[in-house]
Amino acid sequence: MPRPAARIALACSLALTALTLAACAQRRPVQDDQALLRERAELKERLASEGLDIMTGLIERMRARRAKDPGATLDVLAISGGGDWGAFGTGFLRGWDEVKDPAMKRPQFDVVSGVSTGALIAPFAFLGTEQDLETVDQLYRNPKADWVRTRGILFFLPDNASFAEVPGLEREIDEVISDRFIERVAEQSAQGRVLLINTTNLDDGSPQPFRWGKEAQSAVAAHDPTKLRNILLASSGIPGAFPPREIDGSIYVDGAVTSNIIYGGNARRGTSYGAVWKRMCPGEPVPTIRFWVILNNYAQAQPRTVQPTWPSVIERSLEIAVRASTSIALRHLYAMTEASELRGEGHIEVRWVAIPNSWKAPEEGIFKAATMRSLSDLGMQVGRDPASWQSESP
Repeated sequence: MPRPAARIALACSLALTALTLAACAQRRPVQDDQALLRERAELKERLASEGLDIMTGLIERMRARRAKDPGATLDVLAISGGGDWGAFGTGFLRGWDEVKDPAMKRPQFDVVSGVSTGALIAPFAFLGTEQDLETVDQLYRNPKADWVRTRGILFFLPDNASFAEVPGLEREIDEVISDRFIERVAEQSAQGRVLLINTTNLDDGSPQPFRWGKEAQSAVAAHDPTKLRNILLASSGIPGAFPPREIDGSIYVDGAVTSNIIYGGNARRGTSYGAVWKRMCPGEPVPTIRFWVILNNYAQAQPRTVQPTWPSVIERSLEIAVRASTSIALRHLYAMTEASELRGEGHIEVRWVAIPNSWKAPEEGIFKAATMRSLSDLGMQVGRDPASWQSESP
């Protein structure tokens, strides 16, 4: 080990090198404020139009379903972020598949949304066959050493896109998100079902959900899955640690930066599902909506003793921030549903599940097989029990 003075000198030398090389880093053309504001307005208008298009499509789908089954419900699955703890969600989905109670068994979802690790799981939950759920669960139960790989001793240099690379994760996504897989998603999307993947648009500074099912239809037509895979890598790309992704000229990172669950929380009065239904189907009762939320983490940060050092303080603060924002989003979902019901826009049920507080990771570190298999096993156990679902706001 170098002596303290030598370590300080080395650190200063590396910092000076980083600052010097920052000026040499590859840069994108910088747009002026007016251009960026115009793009923001256009993006906002486009997302609003897409939201209305989604609502209209879901209503048309539900009317067709109710003609055959008057008691049909609109079912929405939201899968949160959580990194390697997404193994809980993959196991849970498999366990849920064994539930036979008609009121609580896993339905064919009308809408599936995913954020971060939930983005990787969501397409498999959307297709929903036993084989699809087995595939994604096995992926999480068997992490590979090269899923995340540091860039070497000079990982911190500012011209790097991130501290680490994800060659193994890119390879796995290329393999499991095959051409046939994409075709199947496109086929289901054409039936009016919706698959949303949330990302964070760093240029605009806002969440941007991509209609992954609709993008799959475009990918099939163009014979090019690149954008689809980049959306998944962007949504699961931890800022600074994993490489960001450029999509349609903008830079995207982890969807959990802006929202760890996505459930339509930006809907305004008059644009909710119930409000649009009443305009399109006057006199017809609004179908019951059921939200099912899988949190790939504890519902609340677990108490522990924190040391007064900057790494400990930063790590703990970020952990608390993510947990708190997720709880706030879930509470907002409950508030939104209550407001909709008060306006006579139909009955809405919300259920959620999280990793039990009693579970402890068997091994330190990320992407450890022992931890991920433990979580998958736990998820299967919890998923088999309908009583695991929580119905009260956290």
